[in-house]
Amino acid sequence: MRYFDSNSSNPNFKLVMSGHDTFALRYGWSKKVYDRIHGSDTANVFSEESAIADFGVGKNMLNAMRHWSYYLGFVWRNNKTHSYHNTTSKSSKELDNLLPTLNEFYNAQQFFDNHKGLDPYLESPTTLWLMHWALATNPNLITYYWFFNINTKTDLTKDEFARLLKEFIAKYPALEMPSDSTIKKDIDCFILTYSSKKRRANDDAEGAIESPLAELGLITRTQQNVIRAMRGQKHNLSLNTVVYCLANFWQRHNIDAGSMSLEMATYDECSIGRVFMLNEETLIEYAEQLEQSDYPLTWTQSAGIRQLQLKNNVTIDDVLEHAIKKLKAEDYQR
Repeated sequence: MRYFDSNSSNPNFKLVMSGHDTFALRYGWSKKVYDRIHGSDTANVFSEESAIADFGVGKNMLNAMRHWSYYLGFVWRNNKTHSYHNTTSKSSKELDNLLPTLNEFYNAQQFFDNHKGLDPYLESPTTLWLMHWALATNPNLITYYWFFNINTKTDLTKDEFARLLKEFIAKYPALEMPSDSTIKKDIDCFILTYSSKKRRANDDAEGAIESPLAELGLITRTQQNVIRAMRGQKHNLSLNTVVYCLANFWQRHNIDAGSMSLEMATYDECSIGRVFMLNEETLIEYAEQLEQSDYPLTWTQSAGIRQLQLKNNVTIDDVLEHAIKKLKAEDYQR
């Protein structure tokens, strides 16, 4: 399945490799943006004269806050009125094309509401995994999409990363090739977003803050200019998160089928195996956990066929709804 192929043929499709001004995502940004939009009558809280003072950051960092909030699916932009709005359970149905993961559960109101928000300060690893899912399954974010869905190399130098990424983009003549400088900056931001950085003696407190997604342990730096993809078990990735994302993937790419092969769940673009960097053995471990759960999914291995199956009279929408209930009850216990 070549999901990127189907998107790249859309005349409105474009690659996004800028807008973050090389600032990786930081703790507190999503909540701060949510609160500012929620408490303001201004159409565009990012462009009003007092924006820099209101957010307490410089212009470039303000651009980054807007970029991350938008591509994480926490804000949406009304192009007719040039206004920004928080995503909610109600807006998710209208904005289905904005983000594949956006639904009645994954939205800004669900996480950041002052009274009922599940995780306003990103304390749960589940929220971080879902944020990662949002970024890695968005084909517009080509650096992220390529690394998690197309790339097969474990170790990459920054130069290799840039070369292979350019070779991939070049396969699609309709897409405009970004400049070398833009690609380099996006790769640098990508690495800062997912990996820990070495502290320097002259780092101030602000400069030493890491991206919350570094906690996921998906990427490590083996040398200054070399990164390694950490495939295999993920100690803080819950079964509920896996099933939720599996159902999301199933809805998008396997909707009419009553079963899904292990190979598809592991190796296809936007699959849980690809995005979470899980190998077959780890996926089987999650599949076997299903047998001890009340999820309406079964795991079968017979005659060389390994697959997940929907139980009788159950749809993948039912599985997603069940996963949302269990996420709220178990992953976000208070």
